[in-house]
Amino acid sequence: MLFCPDLIVYNGRIYHPEQGFTRDTALMSWKHRIVLTGEDKEILAYRCSHTRVINARGLPILPGFSDSHIHFLGYVRRKLEIDLSRCATVTEALELLRERATTSPPGSWIVGGGWDKERWQLTHFPHKKLLDAISTRHFIALESRDWHTYWVNSPVLQLLHIDAHTPDPAGGVIQRDSHGDPTGILQENATLPVREAIPLPEWNTLQAAFRQAQQEMHRLGLTSIHSMETAAEFRLYRQALRKEVLNLRVFWYVPASQLQLLESLKLSTPFGSPWIQISGIKIFSDGALGSQSAWMLENYRGSNHRGIAAISEEELTGLVETAVKLGVNCAVHAIGDAANRMVLQVFARFSAASRQQGLRHRIEHAQLVHPDDFPLFGKAGVIASVQPIHLPGDRELIERYWGERGRYAYAFGSLLQGGARLVLGSDAPIYPFQPWHNIYAAVQRHSPDDSREPFHPGEAITLPTALAAYTSQSAYAVHRETELGSIRPGMLADFFIPDRDITAVSPGELAETHSLLTVVNGKIVWNQME
Repeated sequence: MLFCPDLIVYNGRIYHPEQGFTRDTALMSWKHRIVLTGEDKEILAYRCSHTRVINARGLPILPGFSDSHIHFLGYVRRKLEIDLSRCATVTEALELLRERATTSPPGSWIVGGGWDKERWQLTHFPHKKLLDAISTRHFIALESRDWHTYWVNSPVLQLLHIDAHTPDPAGGVIQRDSHGDPTGILQENATLPVREAIPLPEWNTLQAAFRQAQQEMHRLGLTSIHSMETAAEFRLYRQALRKEVLNLRVFWYVPASQLQLLESLKLSTPFGSPWIQISGIKIFSDGALGSQSAWMLENYRGSNHRGIAAISEEELTGLVETAVKLGVNCAVHAIGDAANRMVLQVFARFSAASRQQGLRHRIEHAQLVHPDDFPLFGKAGVIASVQPIHLPGDRELIERYWGERGRYAYAFGSLLQGGARLVLGSDAPIYPFQPWHNIYAAVQRHSPDDSREPFHPGEAITLPTALAAYTSQSAYAVHRETELGSIRPGMLADFFIPDRDITAVSPGELAETHSLLTVVNGKIVWNQME
């Protein structure tokens, strides 16, 4: 024998995303790759003195899951910030803020997020005067649940030089009262100065929460992420890698503002290491449903506005054209049907050049698509990066603000029929990065505790399609399908063993699945098998 395997897993059922269960019951890995798969007797024959041997107890062995749209460090930071997502009323939120203000030194930032005016049953967005009553000696900045609106106090507005004479930025809104004074609500591109002003925690402050969050992911079978974060946050991933605590593969979509840097460095995508890879640029075309800033073809029900176009068609065309020439993938946020149409039409103009470059463009969310536009996904070769876990929470908003148009919200079946490749993500920390709840929502079209009829069940996808969207399709989106997304010789040893046969249990049980053993790069990072 030329080598001694590091790990052997036997008595399992190896699952292939496109083929289903194979005949192989065992695998072995050496260093960071899978060397061989086969029957138990064949693989166990390679066991030697230092081989770790694990009995899979007849359970499935699945490729590692990848959350294809996440703000992971945002989730980590939220553990240290004020979490308003649990507050049922604005009064509860203000009490939390008051407590934090009493223990925070004057001049410091009080940061948090997760507030939702719909849950608080507010007819209007909250006002800065509520925060000023708590403190004008601190900078208070609170992000909405959908991350498209900030609620800030007067000191933040003064710091950013935002007053009655400040014009709305392109693709953004500064909400004002009847006198023209800012109310403390900033939307879309108007939030960018706040994001830049908030100090980013140092690694020493974040590392304990980072390790905990990473363990939470491993417990659910997640081994990689598609990160939609900033250059400052990217620095923290690099620190985690240097400290040898990074056990997630990070596929980073850089902000569109970094495109000139990629151009100056003559970098195409993908570029990077096995652990951290630049996979493309992230562009915003509109806002979100919760903030009523998603850009629509027609007005929101009961209003005289269609949302916010965060970028013009001309600007988007210029960005995509430059990216395609450089060989850089584009991931474009689009929620409303007008935004999705614009993005699809722009991608279609460059589809031939993109295919020639081997590019894999994607639309993030694709939440509401006009029925005429679904075929453009296939024609332009566009990936649909969707978040089914949002559907149950958005259902009332869809019906309230979109009415009959909402029939084509979260239309996964129509996306597939239109030729789109589906990848699944959570958009955490907006929603939990719970892949099994996400899969449940994709397959069942509601949440496990929802007694209502499924939301347009004809748009459901099958369990195998959902599993592929978390594995092989996700790997394809970031050009890593030759190394990730399936279990076969030569692939990187990223896999996990769920605690039940996910193909045989009821949908309710499926939602409660977690991992008993998770392996990343050949290293056991979560183990409840022994």
